[in-house]
Amino acid sequence: MGLRDLFSSAGRSKSRLSKLIRKVEGRFIQSPDRYHAMEQLIDMGTQPALVGVMRRFTMAASKSIEDEEEKGWLYRRLSGLPPEAILPAAKQFCLAHNNIAWVLRIVEEMATDEQEWELLDAILEHHPPVYERDPAKKLQLLTHLQEIDDPQVAGLIARYLVDPDEGVRFRAVEGVIDIADEATLEPLIDALKNPEEDSLRIRNRILSGLASLGWDVSAHKEIIRENLGVDFEFDGTHVRAK
Repeated sequence: MGLRDLFSSAGRSKSRLSKLIRKVEGRFIQSPDRYHAMEQLIDMGTQPALVGVMRRFTMAASKSIEDEEEKGWLYRRLSGLPPEAILPAAKQFCLAHNNIAWVLRIVEEMATDEQEWELLDAILEHHPPVYERDPAKKLQLLTHLQEIDDPQVAGLIARYLVDPDEGVRFRAVEGVIDIADEATLEPLIDALKNPEEDSLRIRNRILSGLASLGWDVSAHKEIIRENLGVDFEFDGTHVRAK
C-alpha cells in the first residue's frame, strides 16, 4: 500500500479492517477488546468483514473459558444475521480456513438444504481423499456430514476410507458404521483387506462395527478369516466379538 493509498478512503477502510481482524485473532488481546473488534466487524457487514470476524473461530484464546464464551457469543450473533449476508462469507471462509466446525454449525442453522449442500459439495471438491499436511478440515467435515440425515452421506464418508491420513480413515470408519447403511459394506471390506492398511485400530474398528451391526458377511469369508485377529470370531456368516 503506497502513501497515497494509505490516506485514501479505501486505504483507510482496508487498514481499519486489517487492524480489527488482527485484534479478533489476537490470542493475548484482552477479551473486551476482542468483543469490541468483533462488534465493529459485524457492524461493517461486508463480506471481507464477516469472513474476518469468522477468523475468531480459528484461534484458541489464552483463557479457555473466555475462548468458549466468545465463540459461543459470535456463533449466536452471526446466526442472527440475514442468510444472504452470512452464507457467501461462510463459503469463502470454509474454503480458505481449516477450523470450520463453528461456521458449519451456523450454516446448518440458517441455510436451506440446497444451500448447505452447495457449500459442502464445494468443500468436498477442494478436499478429496488425498494427502494434506493438515487433516483438521476433513475431520470436521466428516463429523458434520455424519450428523446430516441424507441417503448420500454414507457414500460420501466412505470415500475417505482410503484417505492417506490414518485419523481421517478411522473417522470415516466410525462414520459409516454409525450410519449403518449396508451399501457401505463393500468399501469396509475393501478397507479391511487393503494390504497397505497398517493401522490395527482401524482393522479392529471395522470388525467391531461388523459385529455390532450383525451384517451377513458370508460373501467375504476369506477376507474376514484372514483379518480376524484375536478379539473376534466368525461363524461363516457373522462376525462376533469374543
